[in-house]
Amino acid sequence: MSTIKYRTKDGVADYAFSFERQTGGDWRAFILSQPSYGGRDESALITHRLAEGGRKFVCWKGRLPSESNARAVAAEWANATQEYIRTGRRF
Repeated sequence: MSTIKYRTKDGVADYAFSFERQTGGDWRAFILSQPSYGGRDESALITHRLAEGGRKFVCWKGRLPSESNARAVAAEWANATQEYIRTGRRF
């Protein structure tokens, strides 16, 4: 398990993630902190977040066989989320 802080590519927001290996070997990016959605829809379908044991993680279709894959997905998710917060455009 490792944790990182990620600043979005627009330089506006910071996100924090915990990367954890799951039973079976795949990785998951748990969301430790992120900006508010500012009143936008926060449903799992719209925000691409799922929950396990009260913790939210990035919903990704497909396998994440390495921590580096999970880190790349988390960065992509954070940038897309930041765009959604700013414009309302879904991803």
